[in-house]
Amino acid sequence: MTNTYVNPITGQTINPSQIGYEALTISADTELDWPINGTTSTDVVAAIIQVTATVGSLKLYLPSALQVSTGQSVLIQNIGAITFTVTDISGNTIVSIASGIAQYIFLTNNTTNNGTWSTVTFGAGTSSANAAALAGYGLTAISTTLNQQYAESSVFSSVTLNTTYRAQFLVWSSGVGTITLPTASTVGNGWFVMVRNGGTGILTLTPSGTDTIDAAATQQLQLTESLVIVSNGINGYSTFAYGRSNTFAYTQLAKVVTGGTTTLTAVEYANVVQGYSGALLSNQIVVLPSTVQIYYLNNQTTGAFSLTFKTSAVSAATVTVPQGQTLTVVCDGTNVYNSSSASGGTVTSLTINSGSAAAPSLNFTGNTNTGLYQPATNQVGFALNGANALTLTTSGLFVPAGVSGGAF
Repeated sequence: MTNTYVNPITGQTINPSQIGYEALTISADTELDWPINGTTSTDVVAAIIQVTATVGSLKLYLPSALQVSTGQSVLIQNIGAITFTVTDISGNTIVSIASGIAQYIFLTNNTTNNGTWSTVTFGAGTSSANAAALAGYGLTAISTTLNQQYAESSVFSSVTLNTTYRAQFLVWSSGVGTITLPTASTVGNGWFVMVRNGGTGILTLTPSGTDTIDAAATQQLQLTESLVIVSNGINGYSTFAYGRSNTFAYTQLAKVVTGGTTTLTAVEYANVVQGYSGALLSNQIVVLPSTVQIYYLNNQTTGAFSLTFKTSAVSAATVTVPQGQTLTVVCDGTNVYNSSSASGGTVTSLTINSGSAAAPSLNFTGNTNTGLYQPATNQVGFALNGANALTLTTSGLFVPAGVSGGAF
């Protein structure tokens, strides 16, 4: 029940007798009294109190809320240079008052000793907002003004972000790891975070659920790379201010394909190194952008079908990458060429591994178990279908299966 002190004749609320003005200098935590208490204390709740604090972190305690009616009020102005805090009788903060600011404080509930207090901010001569009370994510109060800030923090292990990471600058400071973004619909449109890979391994940015980042399932940051990530509030994130590494300039696309025609997105074809996997159910065609670029293409697919790269140009040159192999290809904006397809040239010296009969070092496309290898020092072996068919040594020629056919 609310305690109310009323005139028995008119029924109107009666406030305690109140001093109109008081100038107060405090050097220690100070408790105020209501004037009605009749104490000898000079530290009473006047209608207007101008306070000067001589040291920092001081508290100014308001008296018990049980002793007055709701609506009891006081205007407290900080005319000193040091911020102090106004609290209820138990020391719970009502408001901190910065230099030059005045706060109008009034009681809205007096059913407890502490009471419930509300405040209205007045400025230095004019009304203004309390910057400290208004500062939220990405903002900080400096004196009476709001200022933008990006709070930097280091991340040492994989983490899932939430709404409280808004406007933070996260520095990845570990090896390979993952930062999982919150659901875009949860954090809303405009939520943003800044990320820099300051660690020693690749950092993967992974949206939650079916959300995407720049229309892709994930985004990787190489060492020293950074970007700003912004939520669209619906189904994913977009990025800007991408700072690419000057040392580790290449990123890799790992794409699963099953056949048909696939046109790479801008995020996908930005990766110079591309690896393809998956069980092919039909021939797979990958359409590269019509721009000059070099690509390193690796085919780790399975199934008796081909993996071919082309542009959208009609009747242009294409390149097919055999399964289990990597090719360096060049696109001139129209055609795709195998950069290693030259048919002529001179090699002064060529050193290859020894190999074996099952996997000869010098073999043929589509028939890798047939060719030349070195069985032992100072020997040359000829392999057919993965088995030794002929060995040439310093002692002579050895033909394990013998010689058949022909005339001698």
